[in-house]
Amino acid sequence: MSPTDAFDGAAAYLVMPPEAEQLIEELRVQELDAIGLDARWISHHHAIEKLNLQAHQSAQRKQDNFVVELLLTHDQFPTLIRNLLAVELWKAQVFPLLRCQDSDTASLRIYYILYHEAALVNLLEVAFFHEHVLETLDDDLVVEVVDYCMRKLSWLLGLPRDALDAQTTFHKSGADVVQMLQAQTPRDELARQRLELDFRVAVQSVTLLRYVAERLHLLSLSVVARLLDTHDALLTLVALVEHPPWTHKGEAPDGSGVQWRKFSHQRWAVVAPSELLALTTTEAQVWLAIYYLLCTRSAREHYEITTFRQQQLLRLRKYLHELLLDQLPLLADVQRYLDELAIARPPAGATAAGAKSSLVLEALPQVRESMLRAFRRSFGAIAGAFDAASAAFRRADDLRELAELYQLDGIDELLDRLDTDAAGGAASESNQHEHERERERDDDELVEPTRVTLVFRPSEQQQKEKKKKKSRPLIVDVTDQEQQQEEEEKEKEDEGGELVVRGDVDLLSQRLMESKTHRYYRYALRVSSRAPAACVPADCCVDASVELAAVAGSNDRSSCAETTTLALRCDDLQLPRAAPDGAKLWRQIGSLQDDACRVVVQCQFVRQRDRFRVGALFLAVPL
Repeated sequence: MSPTDAFDGAAAYLVMPPEAEQLIEELRVQELDAIGLDARWISHHHAIEKLNLQAHQSAQRKQDNFVVELLLTHDQFPTLIRNLLAVELWKAQVFPLLRCQDSDTASLRIYYILYHEAALVNLLEVAFFHEHVLETLDDDLVVEVVDYCMRKLSWLLGLPRDALDAQTTFHKSGADVVQMLQAQTPRDELARQRLELDFRVAVQSVTLLRYVAERLHLLSLSVVARLLDTHDALLTLVALVEHPPWTHKGEAPDGSGVQWRKFSHQRWAVVAPSELLALTTTEAQVWLAIYYLLCTRSAREHYEITTFRQQQLLRLRKYLHELLLDQLPLLADVQRYLDELAIARPPAGATAAGAKSSLVLEALPQVRESMLRAFRRSFGAIAGAFDAASAAFRRADDLRELAELYQLDGIDELLDRLDTDAAGGAASESNQHEHERERERDDDELVEPTRVTLVFRPSEQQQKEKKKKKSRPLIVDVTDQEQQQEEEEKEKEDEGGELVVRGDVDLLSQRLMESKTHRYYRYALRVSSRAPAACVPADCCVDASVELAAVAGSNDRSSCAETTTLALRCDDLQLPRAAPDGAKLWRQIGSLQDDACRVVVQCQFVRQRDRFRVGALFLAVPL
């Protein structure tokens, strides 16, 4: 039996949907002075652990991620982000003041707190893969996430390389690890664990930042300005390319010479010198973030090129070699942009001071600042309360909770796949460039979708109703004139004719999906043209045309033989008139059940007053 068959025969879920919903409903904001103190916090920590593991299992099995959807339904992402900021602040301000770090009874509880940040970031990493999650967050929370990621990236850049060598077990052999662990006191062990966890969390923050950069077109101007101007994230990413903390050069354990290691899938692995230019998932996240912050329209409209920025960005050119472009073809756009930038002159008055903000009102990180104001004078008292409570901690009780977590049905299969495929569903899902490379290795003729055009029109039923309304009665009650005027204004709004929405297929977003009856590739559509409002009435029909380009093969992908256009139609989208404001609905144009249907367009509609705004768009191509 193959490993895949063994995995498919495993337990359906680590956490069943009803249990997951109960855990999510019970999530609460954990105040700074309550972290780690009692059994309720321990239960909260293990609930996050369970939800995190289940979210990863769903992502790896390409199943519907009900954990993410339930977190959205119960509006718990603000809770997760607030708790993440609280535990980050606890680690920075309270942890150094603890006297109980030398106590064996308290060491496991403190480790839970240190690890809690990693569990929250890991869960958010899976969730942020889904575009609609970031779209639902308020601006102030997105700003908090951006600031958090930039703090972690700055920490990575400032981390001395010899610190990982001397203070962690990352680059030590088995005998050296045993010797180090035996010589460490509980305080030394906690310091080592914190450094190792901080490094892992910082690397995951690169992926979080990449997801934010990819959704730049969905974010408000204040968030975009925070990312591009206040933090100048692009220049931080340039520094990470030049000084990658996930690459290590050291001596081989047997003394045979130089040994290279790379950090990928949350672990360090030895890399042969001939494979040093092979792109890892971690390195790909940095380049993808650079692409989205440099080459997308949303970024270019808001990023002012100054003389200093020009000089720093051009330092990327020497890293854009042919082997890198073969692995991540979209970086050809980055190379082309940098070539143009090299001969361009920054606008007069553009200096190293950066771009001038045109914002009158700007979203600021209020959540973390409010925590600092509330507890600024209480960090010592919080540490004292934790020291006092640590005398009652029972290591056996904490271990019992941990044992229950890792006795879940299916946990061994999940951890095996973490070892062989990727550490974390989000990292696995976000590795779209691997799909691109697989397609390029295919010597057969390829047919790739390129563009989708949607034309929304009033349905036949709506047109008939309009004709009836045009025959007004000769006698009209005077008291109904105001209502009649409102109806006439609504009719004028609906008579806007057809709405055309065009979207380019993002081939990099290709994701293999699997339903009960079908397997198909799903692509995100990047809207290139539509009306400013892009709203449709409840009663409307839609015509879709999907352009497919035939490509001769991997060795000559630039030679397109021809373009084929497929037509789809839906006579009635059946959007409910009674839907509440803000409700999000999904409709399909075409059906996977129809064997003759080569493509299916998936549309999201968001209720706004008495109409529906066109939201996220996807294209499904059955296998």
